Amino acid sequence: MTGFVINCECGRIVRAGTEDEIVAAVERHVAEDHPELVGKISREDILAMAEEADD
Repeated sequence: MTGFVINCECGRIVRAGTEDEIVAAVERHVAEDHPELVGKISREDILAMAEEADD
């Protein structure tokens, strides 16, 4: 499966199959674990952090 992965500084690894899914997953992670960042990270920021994953 090709998809996207982001390794958060807190240690959480967020994986998803599409751009829309990685954005949604990171937004959920931010809301749950980093509420001080809600609304401060754009879709473009998230996609810039994402790496393509082959697994």
